[in-house]
Amino acid sequence: MAKRSKDTPVGRPGAMTRHDPDAKRRRREGKRDPETTPPDGGPSGVPAIQARGKSEVAPPLSADAPLSADAPPSAKASAASAASARTSSRAARQIVASMDPNATEADEAHEDDGAETHHLDGAAWGRPFAKLDAMWTWFETRMLFVTLITLITLLCTWIGLRGMQDRNSIAGIFFRALFGMGALGAVARYATKKLALNDTQRTWVTLLAIAAGAGLAKSWAHFGNDYFQGALDWLQQGSSISLFGGLRGISTRLTMLVALIGGSLACASGTHINVDVIVRFAPRNMRKIAHVVAMLGASLVCLSASYGFFDFIAISGFHAATEAPMSAKFAAVGKELGGDFFVLRKQLSLDAGALPFVVQGKRWNSDERMNGREWNEFVDEGGFVERYGPEATAGIKATAADLDKPRRPFVIVPGGSAAGSLLEGLNLVFPIGFLMLGLRLLLRVVLVLAGFLEPHLEGEGSGAEEEPEPGAPTHAEEPA
Repeated sequence: MAKRSKDTPVGRPGAMTRHDPDAKRRRREGKRDPETTPPDGGPSGVPAIQARGKSEVAPPLSADAPLSADAPPSAKASAASAASARTSSRAARQIVASMDPNATEADEAHEDDGAETHHLDGAAWGRPFAKLDAMWTWFETRMLFVTLITLITLLCTWIGLRGMQDRNSIAGIFFRALFGMGALGAVARYATKKLALNDTQRTWVTLLAIAAGAGLAKSWAHFGNDYFQGALDWLQQGSSISLFGGLRGISTRLTMLVALIGGSLACASGTHINVDVIVRFAPRNMRKIAHVVAMLGASLVCLSASYGFFDFIAISGFHAATEAPMSAKFAAVGKELGGDFFVLRKQLSLDAGALPFVVQGKRWNSDERMNGREWNEFVDEGGFVERYGPEATAGIKATAADLDKPRRPFVIVPGGSAAGSLLEGLNLVFPIGFLMLGLRLLLRVVLVLAGFLEPHLEGEGSGAEEEPEPGAPTHAEEPA
């Protein structure tokens, strides 16, 4: 059996070629070998494949280009290897991200908007704080989403009910026009989906339906006014929402909550509004210290605001003594909040009984809804005596002469009506929000000191060339 020479091409046993000392160098540099590469071979740098007496050139591989059925075996093997490498790379990135929550692709390069960079090589003592920061951000992001959805739902419900209850006002007709345009347009678009119409014809049918919805708005301006007015009255005056000051009271507090959560997320990412004059003019080796001092000052302001808001709300809203220590004010707030949650639970039980009446178009406070006898049973079985005492509870019960008379199905407490009584509890969003801002800034200081965050000034790292210092050599003057 003939032995293969060192210079024998693969796939051509017995074929001898002259020894070329430059062949390895050409193959290493990716150049074409005139002896082993056919004249019609592929691009330079792609080796020729000798198989079955024919010369086949492996085509250049692409990450996403599919291979044909008659592709050479080596091309298929190379494609499989590339796919395996991409899968391994994605798995490695996922493992790194699971080990360190701050290890994301966005953190590998400096942002142009001045945000800081998250490093993976921070101090070991700072890793628990980095995980806390990641979990905090995860929680606030979802809380912000839920708050926004709730706020949008409340505003749309409020505006929709007010628009549908108006009979002859321009605002009511305009809202009905918008509602009709959206409803008829969506129905027309969906109904023409299965018809033999092209996109242009479907578009014209949808536009005609939208125009019809706008033109028919005034014709049904008197439809459903009493129904929607009854629903709005129940929400504003006889439901649990009225305990918080109605839809307006809840929406204003939710708006402030959205702003405070957004501020906390901005503080975590370093995109909050700040005055960086002192930091910008500080020497580079002192900028981290200046940044830490600025964050400590901002945290002190937020914590002081939280203390001031809580002290004012505890005195004005929860009847705490002005000169009482902070522990006594906390106790007063906790006690009042316990009573507020008790009232809320009782009103929710009444809402469950009123909802079928409202859905059927009846008034939530109709005569058949509740009488004095049923109200007394509700008070006796609801724990009012344990909460307020027998003497105070007797003052809110119906008398013997009013047992068979209609009773307004809304919670009252010994001090009077409970409408708006929970609004002070919603005002606690201000001290709690500023407390979260202050703590988030302190956490940012810890991450900067631990090396997990590196503050950058706005405009730096954007690729713009910095002005050379006086006396420094320019690129043209630098030695080779």
